[in-house]
Amino acid sequence: MRSINKPEEEKSQTIKEAETHIKHVKEERDYYRKACKDSVKALEELYTHGETMEVPLPGAEIPCNSNNKTIHYSFDMAQQVHYPSNPFQPGPIYFLTPRKCAIFGVCCEAVPRQINYLIDEASNVGKGGNTIISMLHHFLYHHGFGEKSVHFHADNCCGQNKNRFLMYYFMWRILTGQHNDITISFLPVGHTKFSPDWCFGLLKQNYKKTSIGCLDDIVRVVNQSAKPNYAQLVGAQDGSNIVPMYNWAEYFEQHTIKTALKGITQLHHFRFSSSRPGKVFVKNRISDTERCINLRKNSSWHPHHTDLPQVIIPDGLSIERKWYLFDKIKEFCPTEVQDIVCPEPTEPRP
Repeated sequence: MRSINKPEEEKSQTIKEAETHIKHVKEERDYYRKACKDSVKALEELYTHGETMEVPLPGAEIPCNSNNKTIHYSFDMAQQVHYPSNPFQPGPIYFLTPRKCAIFGVCCEAVPRQINYLIDEASNVGKGGNTIISMLHHFLYHHGFGEKSVHFHADNCCGQNKNRFLMYYFMWRILTGQHNDITISFLPVGHTKFSPDWCFGLLKQNYKKTSIGCLDDIVRVVNQSAKPNYAQLVGAQDGSNIVPMYNWAEYFEQHTIKTALKGITQLHHFRFSSSRPGKVFVKNRISDTERCINLRKNSSWHPHHTDLPQVIIPDGLSIERKWYLFDKIKEFCPTEVQDIVCPEPTEPRP
């Protein structure tokens, strides 16, 4: 309808662009599926004994770079959930803001299994690169399979996933000998539905029909939502750390070239190799030719895996937020958890 009065040249150009886009999307989706299938074969070869396949449980802490396989993971951030939550929502709470809990998931399609990091409002230090890298770092140490080569897929959210600090982190893992090869691919814009969304959907279904009073109830909801879903708390409700958050951005600023990855939004594939430490191979499409970019300021920089950035201490809930929860939300919490979720603040009312 929109092309009725357009010149024929313009119509032809639009059709060509659409066909090129469809071809690109198909190539990237096929590449994603192939990575998942290859990962299934790798795990079957690694953990099949006789006729049964026995995959280690989450939290096995398999040493990094300990098996000669390539494993595929996908990661994404879900929309936050709130608690307390009631399937029969009381009318007055509709216009209020209960306590928040963000969710970050890392999925291994080959098992399948997804570790869902639950970030309580009091433990949240933001959704930027530091948070995502810190949770990925924790996942690879505690829930990974100790692979020598790893392949990641993510969406194109620049503030969280597609940023230079995440690329510096993968370079750091190669330099510290924790992987031989790392590849990360980003799905085309508008076509980013993948395995983590499937697990988030199962989680949200159970969340909507379950009465939730505290953070422990969300853990129970995640674990009972489906076989692939597992919960991992980032911090307790009092703000104490379980998964440490590191200041990776500040750490990498002093060792890397700031403008090395200029135009990162136009790139979709990044590859790091121990044969070329400190460098990254990039390309836009899977069929394009790679080009090499140096990321290190000084080629003599070879960090040790215990050389970690400074830990970020969460600020916790603000005074205003504490009083808001106490005054507005406490009445909707079950009696036994009211003093845990919405305790009376010790600071004077602002």
